Amino acid sequence: AYQGVPSNPAAVPVQAAHPGLFTVDASGLGSGAILNQDYSLNGGLNPAARGTWVMIYCTGGGVTNPPSVDATLTPAAPPLYQLKTNPVAVTIGGIAATVSYSGAAPTQIAGLTQINAQVPAGVTPGTKVPVVVTIGTWQSQSGVTMAVQ
Repeated sequence: AYQGVPSNPAAVPVQAAHPGLFTVDASGLGSGAILNQDYSLNGGLNPAARGTWVMIYCTGGGVTNPPSVDATLTPAAPPLYQLKTNPVAVTIGGIAATVSYSGAAPTQIAGLTQINAQVPAGVTPGTKVPVVVTIGTWQSQSGVTMAVQ
């Protein structure tokens, strides 16, 4: 509305999720904002071993169960806000990874999504191994990587 006059109605499409992976340099490309199993930052000098778990951080995870509240901190312990949009899948180096958790990042602002995934045993080691998150039918951006030993 402008000066009390409403605008013409407009349809605005909304989707349930659209994951956007965070990266170390905030560009949306390159080394992902990914923590190794020991909570150290994943990178070329600190790769994740195959078979270990990593924590991948993104936005656009969608609705949680129970519903989170904007601008609040999520609890440190259960019950945590799990993603309601299913399925949540991760590929590392093009290989499906096991996902053990997808939802709110504990003690962080609502809207920050944490996905815990196991680095597949068959991944080819390297410093720029591609990481892709799919939530429902929506896929994260390409060009995000992690280091695997």
